[in-house]
Amino acid sequence: MTSRPPHRLHAALRHCRLWLIAVWVVTSAPWLASAQPDSAMLDEPPVVPPAPASSLRTDGPQTSRMADAPDPVRGSCDPDYWIVSTRCAKEEVEAGQGVEYQVYRFDGPSPVRGSSIEELLSSLQPGVPVCFMAHGSFVTWNSMLNDSAWTYRWLRQAAPAQPVHIIFYTWASNDGGFLPHLHINRLGRRASLNGFYLADLVARVSVDHPICLIGHSHGSRLVSSALHSLGGGIVEGRQLAIGPQPARHIRVVMAAAAIDHDWLNPDQRYGRALCQAEAVINLQNRTDFPLLFYPLRRPISASSMATTGLTRNDRVSLGQSNQKFIDYSVSHQIGVGHIWAHYYRQPQIADAIRHYVYFDESPRAISAP
Repeated sequence: MTSRPPHRLHAALRHCRLWLIAVWVVTSAPWLASAQPDSAMLDEPPVVPPAPASSLRTDGPQTSRMADAPDPVRGSCDPDYWIVSTRCAKEEVEAGQGVEYQVYRFDGPSPVRGSSIEELLSSLQPGVPVCFMAHGSFVTWNSMLNDSAWTYRWLRQAAPAQPVHIIFYTWASNDGGFLPHLHINRLGRRASLNGFYLADLVARVSVDHPICLIGHSHGSRLVSSALHSLGGGIVEGRQLAIGPQPARHIRVVMAAAAIDHDWLNPDQRYGRALCQAEAVINLQNRTDFPLLFYPLRRPISASSMATTGLTRNDRVSLGQSNQKFIDYSVSHQIGVGHIWAHYYRQPQIADAIRHYVYFDESPRAISAP
């Protein structure tokens, strides 16, 4: 019995690897990550259909309302949310410097108006939960505006009678190149660094407010970094200047989480994240096609949290913190999809994460959504 010549075996392995990389390039392209749903595919139009996007200039975050845009009639379902941006402070973020947050408020008769962190904080009603949402990579300014409008309505429909403040955190995530997969590691690092600034925002909110952190794709890395930083951890060689923060009520939602499944374990990259969170739900999708190729981004990489969830070894390593973490399968609802639009099309998922957003049940009651 003859064996295949070594050079042929090596060639076959090389071709197999090139095929996998080619598939990864296609599936991780920005048009897949930032594609928006066709409104005809959704049951109803959003609260402010592309009103936020169409009434703003599309040349970047420095936006203003067009003078000839008519004021819409405000109804009971009109939006009331905030956007905080570091998109124009990419260099400052990567250098670990202070930034001037760009703040926008969507409320009242105007689709959007410029605001400030001071106004945002002063507008928070005592004791009402504050929910921060962080998007992933390859998200443009316009697609973020559209996603924010849909996400606000999606979350509010899950508990329309419950009060909540919703803040969308946006960062410079779409400055890729022709082959965006070459920039994934750099964008992942930038997401980690933005975690410092999200942690800063959380620390500014009065401790009487429960906090929900939602992260999608690299946004889950941003959220994990923020929690780790609040716990006194070191991220990318840096530590939060304000120091470790006291424990508070923080719950976390991870969707399509683009982090290694073991990064929340003690002594791992974000090993202090669960010290700050009282409950975490991981929307696990074993069929998330782009993230099936997640281990290819670097040698000897673990699989993603989104596809694997916590393994048995992870749960052993976490000890009692293991009880804070739930893997909740959405594979049958999301299928091979990855983009955020696949999630906010599903009212069942909003129902599953309701208690993490609104804090209308005790931590024990959310152990089985």
